[in-house]
Amino acid sequence: MRLRTRYVVSCVGIVFLVCTYELYVNSGAARDLMRSVSGERFQHDNDDFIHGGRGIRRRVMVRREDTVRYTADHNQRALLVNTSSQSLVTITADEFRKNNDIKSGNPLIDEYGSNDLHRTGEMGRGVTFVGTEKKKVAEAIEKYHLNVIASDLIPLNRMVPDSRLSSCASRTYEHDLPTTSVIVPFFDEWPSILLRTVYSIVNRTPRHLLQEVILVDDGSQMEELRKPLSEYIKNNFPAGLVKLIRLPVRTGLIKARIQGWKISQGQVVVFFDSHMEVNIDWVQPLLTEIKKNRKTVAMGVLDYVNSETFEYRFNEGYLTRYGFDWRLVFFETFFRQDQVGITEDAPRPGAVMVGAAYAIDSKYFGEIGSYDEGMKVWGGENLEMAWRVWMCGGRLIHLPCSHLGHIARTQPYSFPGGRHHIEVYNYRRAVEVWMDPQHKNFIYDHFPDMKTMDSGDITERLKLKERLHCKNFTWYMENIWPELAVFDRNTFAWGSARNLQDNRCLDNHQYLFQAPDNLFAEECHHHLASQGFSWRQDKLLQTSLQCVVLKQMFDGARPMLEDCIIGPRDTWLHEKNGFIKHEKSGLCLDMDGSGPVMRTCQPAAISQKWQFNKYNY
Repeated sequence: MRLRTRYVVSCVGIVFLVCTYELYVNSGAARDLMRSVSGERFQHDNDDFIHGGRGIRRRVMVRREDTVRYTADHNQRALLVNTSSQSLVTITADEFRKNNDIKSGNPLIDEYGSNDLHRTGEMGRGVTFVGTEKKKVAEAIEKYHLNVIASDLIPLNRMVPDSRLSSCASRTYEHDLPTTSVIVPFFDEWPSILLRTVYSIVNRTPRHLLQEVILVDDGSQMEELRKPLSEYIKNNFPAGLVKLIRLPVRTGLIKARIQGWKISQGQVVVFFDSHMEVNIDWVQPLLTEIKKNRKTVAMGVLDYVNSETFEYRFNEGYLTRYGFDWRLVFFETFFRQDQVGITEDAPRPGAVMVGAAYAIDSKYFGEIGSYDEGMKVWGGENLEMAWRVWMCGGRLIHLPCSHLGHIARTQPYSFPGGRHHIEVYNYRRAVEVWMDPQHKNFIYDHFPDMKTMDSGDITERLKLKERLHCKNFTWYMENIWPELAVFDRNTFAWGSARNLQDNRCLDNHQYLFQAPDNLFAEECHHHLASQGFSWRQDKLLQTSLQCVVLKQMFDGARPMLEDCIIGPRDTWLHEKNGFIKHEKSGLCLDMDGSGPVMRTCQPAAISQKWQFNKYNY
C-alpha cells in the first residue's frame, strides 16, 4: 500500500512538472528569454515559407486580449475597440502631421513602440491553438480563408520584426519627400485585419509624409464594416487622416482603386490590399526614387503574414523579382547578377509587378492611363500596367529597403460570371492593346476561348498607346523580360520536338524557375506552354523559360532544363527529322523508358531522330 501511494504521488509530481514546463515554454516571456540567450533575432521560421524548408511552429498559449472581445463560439464577430460615441482623438490630421510630439489621445498610436512584447502575436509571432479551440479555428478558416480568431487576439498596433537587409538600417533619407496617400480598397475584410493594416501605416510612416489613408468600401455586406467602422475611424484617428468612402455597389478592386485615387490629395499614391502590415521605414525608399524620376513605379518587397497563424515571415536577404509566361502565370523568381547594383540595397529593375504595395506619382498615374477601367473586378491589371509603364517611357523598380507584410490567401470572393471568365476577359483587353500579333498567338495557344472573346471597346486604350508614343512588345521582350522564349524569333526550328520512334514530345512540365530541373517527354499534345521548344540560330535549345543543358557529359546522362541567361548556354546541332546533338560532348538526344537520355550517336537509331513542327530552312 505504501509503495502504491509513493508511486501515485510520484506520477502526480511528474505530471505537475511537465505541465509547469509546458506553460513556461509556451509563454511569451520564456520564448523571448530563450531567444535572448541564443542570440536569435525575431525572424520567425523565415526560411520555411517560399522554398519549402521545414521550420519549428511555435505553440502559443492563447490569452484573451483587450484589443477585441472574443466569444468561444465566435458567432458574434469581434466588436471594434471604442465604438462608443466618445472620441479618444480630438486633433486634426494637419496637427498630427506638423508635430511629431503631439499626442493623439489614442494609446494605440501614442504608446506605439512601447508595446508589451509578451502579448499574443507581438513582434510578428504566430498564434497556434490547442485543444477544443482548434476546431473553431478550422471552421473559421474554412469560412473566411484565414484565421479571424487569431487576428482578433493580436494587438491592432502590434510591432513586426525588421525584415530589411542589415545595410538598410543605416540609410538616411531626405526630410523633404513627396506627401503620400495610401489607398486601401476592401470588400468584407475582417475588421481587426483591416484596422491592423491602418494602424501599421499610421504608426510606421513618418507623420509629415502621410497625407491620408483612404479606405474604399467596395460594397461590403458585413454589418461591422458599416456604422461601427465609421464610428471607430471618427473616434480613434486624427480628423481627416483616415478617410472612408463607400461605393454603392461592388465594382471590383480595379475600379475601387481608381475611385480612391480620384479623391486623393497626396503627391504620391500607394495602393494596398486590406490585409497588410508595413515594416520599418517602408515608404521613404519608394518616395526617394519617385522624387528622382517621377515616371517611376516603385515597389516594396513583400513579406508573408501566414493566414492561419498570423506569423510575420520573411527570408533574410531574399529579394523577389516577378515574371510571367505565355499562360500569363505570375510567379516569383530571382534577380540576375547583372540586375544587382553596386550595393545590395540599390534599386533593381522589375519586369512585372504585384497589384499591391507599389507607389507612383499621382499625376503621372493619370498621365500614363491609371488603370484600364474597362477591366472587371480583379486580375491582369498588374501585368497590363507593367507592360504599359515600360513601353511608354516609365520605369518599374524594386526597392530592397522597403518591406511590407502581406497575407497570402485564396480568394474568398465570388466573381460575377466566374473567376476564369473575368480573368480571361481582362487578359484579352491587355493582350489586344499591348502585344504584337506573334505574341498574341502564343497566348491564344493556351487560351483558345480568349481568341474569339469580345474584349469590349478598347479604342481609348489604343489612342493612349499612340498618344504616349509607346514602344512595341518586341522591345519589351528583348529589353525587359528576355527570359521568356519567343518561339518563332531567330530560330531554325520551333514548335514541339517529337521523337520519331515513340511519338513522345519533349516537355518542360510547365517549369517556371531558373534552377536546374528535369527535362521530360510526354504524349504529344503540342501546347506551347509545356511542349514549346525552339532550336535557335545561336544553337541554343530553348523552351518557355529555360534552355536544355547537359550537366554531366557521359553516355546515359540525363539532359536538364536551366535558365538560358545565367545557365551554361549549351549549344546543340540538329539535322531536320534527325539527330539533336549536344555540341560539346558529341552525344545525341535519345529516349528510353524514363524519358530523354544522352547516348553515343548512332545514325541508324530511330530513337535518336527528332522532328519539330515547323522549320525555317
